[in-house]
Amino acid sequence: MRRWTIAAALLLLAAAGLLALVEERPRPAAAAVEFPRTMRGPEWDRLKARRTLVVAPAPGEPPPDEPPERRDPFLAALPARPGEPVVVFEANALRHSRLGELFVACMLRRDPRTFEEIREETGLDVLKDVDRIAFAGNAVVVSGYFERLRWDRLEREGAGVGARYGEAGRIWMPRAGTTPGEGEDGAPREPVIGAWKDQLVVLGPDEESVRRALDQVEGRVAPEVALPDEMAYGEVYGVVPGGALRALAGGAHGELADRLAAAASRIEIHVDAMEAVAVVLNVQGEDPALVEQMSRALGGALAGARLEAQVRDDRQLADLLDQARVALEGEGAFSLEMAVPADRLEAWFDRCEPRAR
Repeated sequence: MRRWTIAAALLLLAAAGLLALVEERPRPAAAAVEFPRTMRGPEWDRLKARRTLVVAPAPGEPPPDEPPERRDPFLAALPARPGEPVVVFEANALRHSRLGELFVACMLRRDPRTFEEIREETGLDVLKDVDRIAFAGNAVVVSGYFERLRWDRLEREGAGVGARYGEAGRIWMPRAGTTPGEGEDGAPREPVIGAWKDQLVVLGPDEESVRRALDQVEGRVAPEVALPDEMAYGEVYGVVPGGALRALAGGAHGELADRLAAAASRIEIHVDAMEAVAVVLNVQGEDPALVEQMSRALGGALAGARLEAQVRDDRQLADLLDQARVALEGEGAFSLEMAVPADRLEAWFDRCEPRAR
């Protein structure tokens, strides 16, 4: 069955592969861009508007004297455990960014019915109804407007009727004869699916992770603060703990990647994509000397890569490295910044052609 969640993520995840395939023409020197180094006014306003979930006191605690704390239900639901990576894509904001506009236009040139077919099959308009997508450990959490989502089709095609869970949740288990998670051959299996009101959908590898997400948002268990509210700025943001980074490096990505994994205990990610695409990675480590050594090595590697890209006339790589910089941010921390200006993005999409039928 064609999963509506995969369709919703296409807008966000296929861009990287598409950009690698599109040829570009040489352009003038890149203009300066603004990097997402802290939460800005519009993002504070967005966060305040999203804090609609009243945080209930812990069992046995008296009601507070002051007005109860409020949280963003989407962030409260993230079921990542300590040590697991969490990355959030602001799907609706990305849709209206320059990158999103270029990507959607390219997709429609290649197949004018791309998004219409998804809507006919699922009832979901991925360009309007999906607000955010989070990858939290092995689970995926999606927020949006799901009143028109065709749950009946999901149930007809084998998931069964969603069982009520908690105050406003439902859970669909995999159809008979399948198991959640991942098979021994690495092939994906049917996920467990949870929904909360018409606002949140959770896909997990097992029932426990889906139940925990719904328990967190409804206050039955204290939520793991996988991503603090004040970190929710940029169109992409998240955190990769050192343990997860070392697992990703796995010794197969070169000496520099291994050294970064050894030095970093945490990497915070922020991407601004409204005009240019500007990336900030804030790296923290427990050994200040090792972190400083890593920052210097990374700065040298960027300088070498920039020179090599110029020699080979690799414009895509040169675009990415033109404004790259590494800066120490105090003891045990440094930041890495990279950007692709808006005019470069447009150049990357200049050769997007209709798909041959």
